[in-house]
Amino acid sequence: MKLSSLPVVKLPVVDVTTDPLDLLLAGLVLRMKQLARTSPKFIELIYDRKFRIEIGVENGVARQIVVDHGKVSDEVANGQAADFKLQFANSEYAVKTLLKGDPSAFMTGMQSGDIKMEGDFSLLVWFNQAAKLIPPRLPKPVKQRIKQVRQFIKAKTGK
Repeated sequence: MKLSSLPVVKLPVVDVTTDPLDLLLAGLVLRMKQLARTSPKFIELIYDRKFRIEIGVENGVARQIVVDHGKVSDEVANGQAADFKLQFANSEYAVKTLLKGDPSAFMTGMQSGDIKMEGDFSLLVWFNQAAKLIPPRLPKPVKQRIKQVRQFIKAKTGK
């Protein structure tokens, strides 16, 4: 099932839509807020910094990640100038590219025209550093269980 086949609905209480990119970005910002309180490496990345990174698609959702002297927040892009803009061709492509976490995927997207960037490119480097801290560290027993489950699924489905 394609992500684009899902209907997009605005969820007013949390100011998020059901667009896959909007949900991903909202979750990303929640994790960044947690890291801003708990991770010394992340705190070092945002300490005494102030900028806005806008991530969106050409004809659709756009959300700004706001870093303001050690605090992280987000806003629906409302015309306020961003220091760096990352614009994807569509939400599905954006989600797949961001979840890969591979810098070469960004380069390929830029060359094909599916990703457009403008502004302070040093913030792209910052975003890549921050992205490395986003995935939570799993305890060793949990990693072992995940490995067992993957092997089981592979044995049953052949995938």
